[in-house]
Amino acid sequence: MDIYGFLLCSVLLSFCIHYLLSTGTFKKKRLPPGPIGLPILGSLLTIGNRPPESLAKLAKIYGPLMTVKFGMLNVVVASSADMAKEILQKNDRAFIGRPTPESLAAGKFQDMSLVWSSGLNPHWKKVRKICNIQLFTNQRMYSLQELRHPVIKKMIVRVIEAREAREPLDIGRLAFGAMLNFLSNTMFSGDLFDMKSDGIRELKELIGELMDLMLKANVADFFPFLRPFDPQGITRGITGLLHRVHKLLDDIIGQRVRRRTSDQSDRCGDFLDVLLDHTEMHGPEELNYQNIKILFQDLFVAGAMTTSTVIEWAMAELLHNPAILTKVKQELSNKIPPRELIQEQDITHLPYLDAVIKETMRLHPTTPLLLPHYTEEEAEIQGYIIPKHTQVFVNVWSILRDPAYWDDPTIFKPDRFLNSSIDVQGKDCKYIPFGAGRRICPGSNLAMRMVSLMVSNLVHGFDWELPGGLKFEDMDMTDGVGIAPHKHEPLVVIPVNAH
Repeated sequence: MDIYGFLLCSVLLSFCIHYLLSTGTFKKKRLPPGPIGLPILGSLLTIGNRPPESLAKLAKIYGPLMTVKFGMLNVVVASSADMAKEILQKNDRAFIGRPTPESLAAGKFQDMSLVWSSGLNPHWKKVRKICNIQLFTNQRMYSLQELRHPVIKKMIVRVIEAREAREPLDIGRLAFGAMLNFLSNTMFSGDLFDMKSDGIRELKELIGELMDLMLKANVADFFPFLRPFDPQGITRGITGLLHRVHKLLDDIIGQRVRRRTSDQSDRCGDFLDVLLDHTEMHGPEELNYQNIKILFQDLFVAGAMTTSTVIEWAMAELLHNPAILTKVKQELSNKIPPRELIQEQDITHLPYLDAVIKETMRLHPTTPLLLPHYTEEEAEIQGYIIPKHTQVFVNVWSILRDPAYWDDPTIFKPDRFLNSSIDVQGKDCKYIPFGAGRRICPGSNLAMRMVSLMVSNLVHGFDWELPGGLKFEDMDMTDGVGIAPHKHEPLVVIPVNAH
């Protein structure tokens, strides 16, 4: 081969190599960087019982997109608004899946769940559409508000009884009971429980246990060879708790079906009727009683616990910060006469209260790590390759306390949200308490409405004292441990006459 033939072959070879590299044929599939971790255990010991905080510290070393070994699993963690936007918005189709925890796989309902099924699942798309149209639109929420007004009145009556008896109230339990009745009135046109009944305590404990088990770190997820043994008893526990929840819902649905069968004109117009009408119109292949039960399970478990947690934290922060509480009371008294109930239509005229609720969810997000996403296809972010079937967490706790986005990020400052365009719809990924993209929580508007309505009435109608003469500035404001921490010490206070 002469020199010209050699040069020609070299040029052609260079062209082929450049083409293969540019099309990705030879591109190395690189996961984001991260700690090496220990053999078998990975970084589980480093993460400990406060995963959001521990992962935020690791992100300062390895960057806002990192790979962490959870036992035998590689998990990708996003810890900045930019990385959250890449995952939840720009590449949301690739990340629209959900991994199935071993404890839920035993129940065999995850493919019917609005929370746990993949976003590519046709059933998920169908149920999400029904919820968006029939439950979570502003028009639908407005039309159903008359079902919710009696709940506020009953809650206030319960507080008045406690005031007269100088009885301490557990605000988290009070809020949970009211939330159960909020949801049951919207869905079933009736209260599930009397506000003073032991049923509220029992169901709160039942759903609390269920959420704790669902969110508990399960070694069987990190070490798949342990799955048949269920070493922590999590699968057995969830199966038993779900059986009790399902029995309650079966009874409610069964009673309504029998009533509709005996009297075709008997319609409440609530969400259960909407779903049963859909079943009758399109057939059980489209939506059956089991689908309805699983949907209600999701709405009750996710809605009651998370929303009541926000209410408890909002009241705790207000009582702990008297200057801010005074501002809220002043705004309320300027708009609503003394001793009158705040109605849903009043909420839109209370911007400082809205700022307080938003700041509460910034400092105390109910899901500090968003429920894990799962890649349905390979994705590339910032030059890194996230393989198909990879679990991905967005560390909301880290983002909501990042000094790059927030001044004095650990201080409760509602004023930061005044005259701000930041909302809860996930458009700005530095504030995503409900997530963002296709898998954003569909009930965010309803949740905000309920939290604002309950907090405003508790603040407007009463002053509060701590038992034993303790001062609010000395109150324990730490949160519990785990993925979805509640207040470490429940907020137990005594209502007194408002000044």
